[in-house]
Amino acid sequence: MELQEKYSDPEEQKTILRLWGISQLMGDSILSNRYRIPSALHDSIALTPYGEAVCRRLMKNFKWPEARIACFLTFFHQELLVDHNKTNIESLISALDDEMAAGKVLHPFIWGRELYDKAFDLFSHEPIELDHSDTVKLLKDTPRGIFQHLDLLTGPLGILRSRQLRIAPAPIRIPLYHCAKRSCSAVHGTYLTTAESQVAKAQIKLNEILEKEHGLPSGFYEFFTETGDNLCDYYGDRRCTGEIPLLGECFSDDELNAVLLVSLKGKDAPLREALSFNGISVGNPAEYSEGLTRAAKIQALLLMDGKDLFTSIDRAIYAGAINIPEHEVRKPRMIRVVSGFHDLAAECSRYGVRVMPSDRSLALVRLQRLILAIYPPSSPDASRDLRWHLRKVKGETAEEKLQRYMENEEPAEVVRQLILVGPGPFAIAANRCELLLSDVEEMEDEELLNILLWKLGFDVISGEESTGALQQHREAFAQAVAAYSGYSEAEKHEIKRESSPLFSSLEKTLDSTLSFSVWALTFDHWSAHPRFYYRLSDARTHMSDVLNGAARTPSQDSIIYDSQGRNTLAPLISGFARLRSYLHSALSQPALHRRAESEMPPYASRTELTPFPFLHTTPFLDLGTESQNKILDLLGEFTRTLEEGCVSGVRNRLQHQREDFPKEDELLRCLRAIGAFLDSAESSGLCPTLFKSTGTSQDSAGRSSFSFKDYRGRDYVAKRPSGVGRAGLPGLLTDQLIIPTATLNSSTEVLRFSVGARSTYTELWQDWPRYRVSSDSSRALIGPLQAAEAG
Repeated sequence: MELQEKYSDPEEQKTILRLWGISQLMGDSILSNRYRIPSALHDSIALTPYGEAVCRRLMKNFKWPEARIACFLTFFHQELLVDHNKTNIESLISALDDEMAAGKVLHPFIWGRELYDKAFDLFSHEPIELDHSDTVKLLKDTPRGIFQHLDLLTGPLGILRSRQLRIAPAPIRIPLYHCAKRSCSAVHGTYLTTAESQVAKAQIKLNEILEKEHGLPSGFYEFFTETGDNLCDYYGDRRCTGEIPLLGECFSDDELNAVLLVSLKGKDAPLREALSFNGISVGNPAEYSEGLTRAAKIQALLLMDGKDLFTSIDRAIYAGAINIPEHEVRKPRMIRVVSGFHDLAAECSRYGVRVMPSDRSLALVRLQRLILAIYPPSSPDASRDLRWHLRKVKGETAEEKLQRYMENEEPAEVVRQLILVGPGPFAIAANRCELLLSDVEEMEDEELLNILLWKLGFDVISGEESTGALQQHREAFAQAVAAYSGYSEAEKHEIKRESSPLFSSLEKTLDSTLSFSVWALTFDHWSAHPRFYYRLSDARTHMSDVLNGAARTPSQDSIIYDSQGRNTLAPLISGFARLRSYLHSALSQPALHRRAESEMPPYASRTELTPFPFLHTTPFLDLGTESQNKILDLLGEFTRTLEEGCVSGVRNRLQHQREDFPKEDELLRCLRAIGAFLDSAESSGLCPTLFKSTGTSQDSAGRSSFSFKDYRGRDYVAKRPSGVGRAGLPGLLTDQLIIPTATLNSSTEVLRFSVGARSTYTELWQDWPRYRVSSDSSRALIGPLQAAEAG
C-alpha cells in the first residue's frame, strides 16, 4: 500500500513497469559468447541515489558497465535501483533492439513447432537442458522471439509499441519435446543456457551484497504484479495473452495473410494505424504482407488492440478466407497460455475467436450479464419488455423472472427468445460480443445463434446430421406416396421429384456408414496419430482398401469400391455383407492380426487392474463375443433389409425414366426398408452419429458417469471405472462419435472417436507428436480421473 501511495500516478506506474519489462527482457535473454556491453546500452540507464551507492559498492569487483547493467537487471531491493524519470527509455530500447538485430542478444521463437521440429532433428536424446553451444545451435537461423511487457512488443520487426497491454515475458525453459512414453501427451520443457558473462557474475555478487548488507527486499514485486494486473484487466473476461499462441499455432501462412489483409483494408484500418504509430507506413497491403516472414506477420497483428485483432480474424473466417470445418476447434497444442483471474485461453472455430475461462459455468454468467445489458433494470421500458418476454415465468421483478428462467431454460432458447427478437437487442449483443453488424447481419438466424453461443462460451447447435436429412427426405417421399389415387402423371412426377433427394441422402448415409464401420472395426487406431480420430475421407480410403482386398462371392467380383466416394447404391448395399465376411475371416485367424510384442506398451503385460485393451491391430477382435456377434448380425441385416426392400431396384425404376413405374406396395416396402436400416444403423452406432457431452456425476465410491445425447435425443452414459486402462480414446468431456454396440472385451468401454476433417490446421500438426524411441511406462497408465477423462 505504501508503494501504491508513493507511485500513485498511472503514467508513472506505466513508466516504471516498462523499464522493469525491459530489464526482464534483457535478463532472460541468451547472450553470445564473449558478449560486450555497448556504451549506448548502459549510458541510457540512470540509477537512483540508492542504486548509485550499491553500484559503487559493486565496482570494487567489476567494471562500471557490468556493475551498472547488473543494477538495472536487479532493478530493486529496499528501494528502486533505477531512476525511471532520468533513464532515457527510448535510447535504451533502441540500443537493445540493435543488439537483438545483430544476434548478440537472443530470445527463442516459441509460438509454433519450428524449434520443436528442429530439436527433434538436432538431438537424438531428450533435451532436458541444453548447454550454451547447443542453445545457440538450436536458435541459429530462427526468428526473433515475440514477447511483450505492457505495450512493448519485441519480435522480427523490432521492439515496437502495441495498442494492447499484455504481460507475456520471455521464458528460459521452453516446450521442446515429447518424452518416449506414448501414453504421455505433454510437451516437455528444456532449459536454455546463456553464455557466461561478467554481467551474470556481477548480478550474483550484487545479490550477495544486498542480502548481506541491505536486509530483506521491500514489496516492489507485489507492487509491479498488482499494477500490471490492473493495467492489463486481470479480472476481466474478454482479453487474454492466449491470442499469441493462437496466432502462432492455429493458422497457416495463407490464413495469417488473410487476417493481415482484412486488418489493413481501408484508410483507417486498425493495423494501418498501429503500424503508423510505430513509424511504419503501408502502401499496398498484399505487397506488405508478402514481404513479411511468418513471425513478422504474427508480431504485426499483435500491434493491434485485442478487440481489433479478434474482429479481423472473425471477418476473415466469416468471409471464407479462412475455412474451418464443422466440429473443428483450433487450440494451441505446444503452449496453452492461460491468463487472468479466470484462467482465460483463446480458441477458434468457424464461428470466430473466443476467450474461454477454465470454469465453463461462467458462460451462463456471461449470458445473464448480456441479457441485463440489453434489458437494463435502470430502464423502465427495457424492464417492461423483459417482463413481457418472461410473462409466463414466476417472479415479482424482471430480474427475479430472468434468474428463474435461466435456471431451467437451455442457453440456445434464451438467446432465441431474448436476443434474436429484433434488430435492437441483437445489435447490443453483437457489440458486447465484439461483432461487426456488417459482417453478420445477413446471416441466417441459426448461424447468428451459434455465433453468440460460441462467443459466450457454450457449445454450438450442430448442423443437421446426414441421417437427419435422410429421415426428412424419407418422410417427404412417404407423403407423396400416401397421396396415391391411381398414380396420375402429376402424382408420378411428384413421387419422382421427391425420390431424388431421398436416394441422394441414402447414398450419402450408406457411404458414411459403410466407410465408418469398416474403418472403426478394422483400422489400427492405437498406432495412428492422432489416435481414435475420425475423418470421413480417411475412413473412405481405408474402406476401399479393405473391401477391394477382401474375399468376395462370384456376384461381387465386379464390384470395386472407389476411395473418393463415387460408389453407387448397389455396391454400397452389398458392402456390408462383404465387411461381414471379412470380419468372419479375421475371427477364424486372430493370430494374423495379433499386435507385435514390439508394438505393445510395456504395461500391457504388467498391470492386472487396468489391462491394455487393443491386443490386435483389428479392433473388432478386441470386442466382447456378444458385441462381435451383434455386429455381424447387424451387417448381415443391413444388406438383407435393403435388398429385400428392393431399394436399388425402386431407385433405378424411378430415376432412369423406366416405363415400369413401381407399384404402391413396392414403394412402401422400400420406405420401410430404409427406415429399418436407418434405425438400426443409428442406434447401434455403426452410422457415425455425434454425441454431445451433457454432464457428469460421481459418487462417494469414485464411480463416475459421463452423459451424452445425440441429435435425436438418444442418451448414452459412460461408466467409470470401465475395466480397461487408458488407451488413447477421446476424453469423456468432449463431443464424439460413440458405438454403443462395440464393447471392448471384459469391460464396459466402447469404441469412441473424436471427429474432424482435413484442414490447414490439421496440416500444421501432422506427424505430431514426434517420439524419439518406442517405449512406454506402466506407471503412466493410471492417472487422476479428471485429467484422464477431460482429454
